[in-house]
Amino acid sequence: MNPLRTTVNRTLLALTGAALLAGGGWLVLTAGPVAERLPGWWPGPGAGTVLLDRAGLADLRGHGWWTPVVVAGPASALLLCLAWFLAQSRPGGRRRLPLAGPPLTLRSRALADAVARRAEATPGVARAHVRLPAGPKRSRARVRLLLEPDAAPGPVLERLTHGALDEARRSLAPHPLDTDVRVGVRSGRERRTR
Repeated sequence: MNPLRTTVNRTLLALTGAALLAGGGWLVLTAGPVAERLPGWWPGPGAGTVLLDRAGLADLRGHGWWTPVVVAGPASALLLCLAWFLAQSRPGGRRRLPLAGPPLTLRSRALADAVARRAEATPGVARAHVRLPAGPKRSRARVRLLLEPDAAPGPVLERLTHGALDEARRSLAPHPLDTDVRVGVRSGRERRTR
C-alpha cells in the first residue's frame, strides 16, 4: 500500500475516533448520576432541550447563506468519502510481473521473497526485506538490508548487485528494474533477557 495512503487512512481513523470519543464522553458525563457531581461551569445540555429549536432554525433559514451551505456541505462530504473509498480500491501497482520469454507472469510477492532469500544468503547480510511494486512498463525493487556488525557495505552491495538483483533483472527483461537499496547495521551488543 502507498505510504501516503496509509498515513491519510490512519489520520482519518484517529480523528474520527477522537471525535467519537469526545462526543461519547461528553454525553456520558452530562447525563445521569455523573452530571450531578460535575462543577457548575461544566457545559451540558439543559433538561428537555434540543440542539436546534424551531425558532433558531427559522432564524437560520432567514439568512441567504443557509441553504447553499446545507446543500453543499453534505454533498462535498459525500464526494470526499466517495473519492476516499475509490482510492482504497485502486491497487498500488500490478500484482503480476511479466517474465522474459514466453507470455508468462509471476506474482510480485513471490519474486520479492525469492530476492530476499538470495540477499539473506549473501555473506555479511543478517536480514533482507524486498518489495516489488510494479508499474505498467517498469518495476522498482525496494530493498532493505540489515548487515552484520563486521560487514563492509561496499562488498556486500557489490555481491548483491551481481547476484540476486541481476537475477531479478534477467527474469524481468526486457522490462527494466530500478532498485533502491537501504542499508542498516545490526548492533554488536548482545541482547539481555530477563
